[in-house]
Amino acid sequence: MSKELRVSLENLLCDTAFDPMMSRIGAAVSGGRDSVALLHILKQSGANVIAVNVEHGIRGEESVRDSKFVAELCKSWGIELCSYGVDAPSFAKENGYTLEQAARILRYRIFDGLLDAGKCDFIALAHHADDQAETVLMRILRGTGIRGLAGMKEVNGRYIRPLLEYTRADIDDYIERNGLQYVDDATNDDESYTRNFLRGEIARLKTRFPDLCDKVARLARNAAEADAYIEEQMPQIAVKNGEVHIKTSDCANTTIGKRLITRAAAELGVRQDIEEKHLKLALGLARGENGKYLNLTHGLNVHKDGDRLVFALNAQPYRFERRAFEEGVFEGSGVCVKTVDLDHARKNIATGRLFVDADKIPREAVIRSREDGDVIKKFGGGTKSLGDYLTDKKYPLRERDGLKVVAVGNRVLAVFGVDISEDVRIDETTRRVYELKLEK
Repeated sequence: MSKELRVSLENLLCDTAFDPMMSRIGAAVSGGRDSVALLHILKQSGANVIAVNVEHGIRGEESVRDSKFVAELCKSWGIELCSYGVDAPSFAKENGYTLEQAARILRYRIFDGLLDAGKCDFIALAHHADDQAETVLMRILRGTGIRGLAGMKEVNGRYIRPLLEYTRADIDDYIERNGLQYVDDATNDDESYTRNFLRGEIARLKTRFPDLCDKVARLARNAAEADAYIEEQMPQIAVKNGEVHIKTSDCANTTIGKRLITRAAAELGVRQDIEEKHLKLALGLARGENGKYLNLTHGLNVHKDGDRLVFALNAQPYRFERRAFEEGVFEGSGVCVKTVDLDHARKNIATGRLFVDADKIPREAVIRSREDGDVIKKFGGGTKSLGDYLTDKKYPLRERDGLKVVAVGNRVLAVFGVDISEDVRIDETTRRVYELKLEK
């Protein structure tokens, strides 16, 4: 016996900062039965609703037909429609995503854009109890943790799922009783897609376990309660200059450590495909040697910097084309060479600013990016590879390729923003001084 669908926005949104009856709801509508039922329910409830349709460019004319159906439906129901088209196949190919991943990313970019622009306060999605079962089982098969077992939430920030407690049978019953028209997506029967395969398996399981969705929903609720408790124990992470810093001591507890790593990845936009193997690698790094570095997934890297794990996204360092050393601002490099008064230099050396004896710089010196094989003469004598020298100074490994140096061959005379060589230090014979500066 199907449950009667009754959606109360007041109950659903009671914990949000918005007035439920004053909020504008953007309903994601593909034209399929679930989203049509969702739109109709919201309309009947008196909600201030608009429809949002995204044509993904995947199914050719059939997909375009579905979007036209949505447009005609909204017109007949007197509902405003925001309609968009994207090229998910090209986006997937260019970025190494599956078609499903690419479509989801592009779809949510549109949803987030509407929310950020104030076009609506919430986006309503038509996920239901069977979708929840599919999601939880899919995550189990991928090797999820407690957070994954919690499944989808009815209210997740600005996204709401009013139908999450109802089954596909409940929605079918609602469609039939209200005589609603909808379109079928032929790819829903294509079991080469993982979610469609699981959908078929769940349908078979329900012939023997008819309350499967209820049992999975109970598991998700229990996992959500455990997840909420873990969340209360979580230390803070620090976000600095596009990097996420986690204290290695906070990773001593494996459960907390894994959660922190997942959060760091999410903070940098990597929310998919963070697997157990990546978590173990990062936790191992927390107990490893300082300066060690790992590439994890989707351009996410992590290195150990003292008592912290530092997460960042791979960025190709700017390779500065070598130029003759001279006074001036070097456009595009972020460095500047400036003549300063000798007394001024002597007074400010202790502040960490870099001053060099201008007459000790050979004419053949150049400004260039750091290179393999570079060496530097330390204060007090002794030559060392620049890499080892930077390690001694605890200079972050991830930032080294972006360094600019003054050099003759592989002999480094100065590293902008870091230090100078013994070869060019100011002494009692100095008459002319350059300051080496990093421009903001």
